[in-house]
Amino acid sequence: MRGLIVLVLMGLVLGAVLVNQVDQGGGYVYISLGDVVVETSAWFALLLWLVIWGLLAFLLGTIRRVWGTQRVLSGWMGLRKSRNATALTNRGLISFIEGNWERAHKQLLRSARYSDAPLVNHLIAARASFRLGNIDEAKEQLGKAESVEADAGVAVELTQAELQLSAGNYEQALATLVRARANAAKHPYVLALLARAHRHLGEWEALRPLLPELHKYGLLEDVALLGLEGELWDALIRSTADQPDGSVKDLSGLWRDIPRAQRDQLKLKVCYVDVLIKLGGHREAEKQLVAWLGKERQGELAAFLGRFPPENPRKLLNIIRKWLEAPTHDGVLLLAGARVALHAGEWEVAETWLEEAHQGGATAENCCELARLCTATGDHERASALSAEAAALTMEPLPDLPLPEPK
Repeated sequence: MRGLIVLVLMGLVLGAVLVNQVDQGGGYVYISLGDVVVETSAWFALLLWLVIWGLLAFLLGTIRRVWGTQRVLSGWMGLRKSRNATALTNRGLISFIEGNWERAHKQLLRSARYSDAPLVNHLIAARASFRLGNIDEAKEQLGKAESVEADAGVAVELTQAELQLSAGNYEQALATLVRARANAAKHPYVLALLARAHRHLGEWEALRPLLPELHKYGLLEDVALLGLEGELWDALIRSTADQPDGSVKDLSGLWRDIPRAQRDQLKLKVCYVDVLIKLGGHREAEKQLVAWLGKERQGELAAFLGRFPPENPRKLLNIIRKWLEAPTHDGVLLLAGARVALHAGEWEVAETWLEEAHQGGATAENCCELARLCTATGDHERASALSAEAAALTMEPLPDLPLPEPK
């Protein structure tokens, strides 16, 4: 309140002084511009200058307000477009997930211009184009994705590789992934896609060095890579037999390199013994089979016994006798034991075990083996019956048909 009173008093005093100066004349202003001469009192010139200054200030203020309003309006419009683009992008993603590729493609491209993340729009639009079978459009969208984001090279290459893998273009996918890995050597997903490409191309030697990294990042648990490690070692073991210079020594070295968890797999054990036998490693195969079967009777492994001449038939026969003392045993072990007995010259033991296996559950292989033994011993009628039984076991039952009476 006191401040207001002081200001009013100062204004009155100043006004009185100004009025007094105006009454006393206060001088004048003379301005000459070429032929134009302007003369006026100093006070009028001052008042005119204040009026002009006020008009300029008003004009500048008006311009600033108009400019600010336009900027606010522009910002509001931009924000509105951004929101609409985000909503349309979301709808496009939903359409893609639902499998409506054409609608997803249109929605994603319509919203790409004002989207906060146009890279996503173009990448998903490329996938939608691929689903529609429009490969050229997919490539175009991948190119646009790379142009809107300078650091998106790896993401674009990964998307391109996925599309190539889906189309079965494994060699092209492999070339793309090699480039992607050079740009991002430690990118886990690159490794997963590389593994898939090598797997489809059967390039097991190239895939083998990737195993440690695949284990490190837990990628072998991915659905697309399930069973990959087993397939890899299986293929490498079998390839040893296909090599002109493949040897038992090479195969044994490879087997030692296989992780113990994989070597404990029955399928891989069967593969290893099978290739050992093909390479002529009968002694190594027999030794390994006896070691494994001594711990656990597995029919798939027992079936190999007797298929090749044992190193010491009687010794192996005694081992099998001990195994067959167990309360339960299957026909596979009996058949294997019978074959070993034949190698040892124990004809009666072989026949007894073959008959027991036949009674426990006849198989075509068991019938044929027993028929061969019966033929050798002169029991041709029994051999003929067993051969017919084996044939019946290997084919679908014959239909009932009318036949002529026997003569």
